[in-house]
Amino acid sequence: MSRLAKRAVPVVLAAVAAIAAFAVGIGPQPTDASWTTTKTLAVTATAVLPAAPTGLTCGAGSGLLAAAVPFTWTAPPGTTPSGYTLKWTGITSGSSTWPTTSGSITAPIGSVTVSVYADYGGWQSSAGTQTRSVTGVTFVGWTCT
Repeated sequence: MSRLAKRAVPVVLAAVAAIAAFAVGIGPQPTDASWTTTKTLAVTATAVLPAAPTGLTCGAGSGLLAAAVPFTWTAPPGTTPSGYTLKWTGITSGSSTWPTTSGSITAPIGSVTVSVYADYGGWQSSAGTQTRSVTGVTFVGWTCT
């Protein structure tokens, strides 16, 4: 055996012993050093109901059946909504979105009740404080009250 090989044997044996000792759990030992730091974090969450628009009015008292029924309303106080939704239920149901404080629906043949909601991204307010009733009469026109 060469001189270099004779020196390498104890080094290899020591390395194998260290790996074996670590593998069976003799590896790193716990120490007396430790850290204990307590952190407290306080969070306050407040549920807020998005503000609803007010003052829903018909833009006209009546019109031709083929015409749209115009509406206006007042923006809610505080945070500006990202848009508004008009919803109607009755003889037909539906909704349409509007970027400003005015919009319209197609005149129905029959009666519907119209409400307006403020949109805040993925949130929507409760219905505005007023609703309006629109009644369309076949081949005649519509009225809004």
